[in-house]
Amino acid sequence: MKPSDDCELVRRLIAGDSAGLRELYQRHGRALLRFSIAMCRSQQSAEDLVHDTFVAFLRQPSLFDPAQGTVLGYLCGVLRHQISRHFRQRKRWVSMNPDDDSSAPADERPGPDDEIARSEATAAFRRAMLELPLPHREVIALCDLEELPYATVAQILHCPIGTVRSRLHRARALLTIRLASLEMIELPAGMALAQENAT
Repeated sequence: MKPSDDCELVRRLIAGDSAGLRELYQRHGRALLRFSIAMCRSQQSAEDLVHDTFVAFLRQPSLFDPAQGTVLGYLCGVLRHQISRHFRQRKRWVSMNPDDDSSAPADERPGPDDEIARSEATAAFRRAMLELPLPHREVIALCDLEELPYATVAQILHCPIGTVRSRLHRARALLTIRLASLEMIELPAGMALAQENAT
């Protein structure tokens, strides 16, 4: 899929062809849903926020500027705004049940044989992610889970690429420390020594 293809769909949408939005949803809906789930940890809320993102885009498709980045990057930015507004309205994070795997899309859920073996690790990883501050959680979700280029993430977060890199480095370190505290991994020697010196 080429970025120019997405831009053509946006042009069709601006011209009144709603089928363009449907194609954009088919191309990017799953990625947006994964990002939304990583941020709010509620399947229903995540789906609602993605829906609201596409509704907002449908209302004002001309706000997208291809000179500023990709359509996916723009949609992630709109979704990020929807998530932020969602939490401002609730004034708290959506709670997460670490034993509930319903937040994963149905076709991505593990099979019966894998589920038992992976359930504890999945729950622990989710707990660790949930404890990260919002800026660190979103940069991991975008860079590591969605594997978006740093330039795209910088566009979404409205910050320089250098800030994305440094924030991601810090976020990975915090996540590593948290996973080690849950005995999921061992800390690298240098990091373990730093932790001992800090205590």
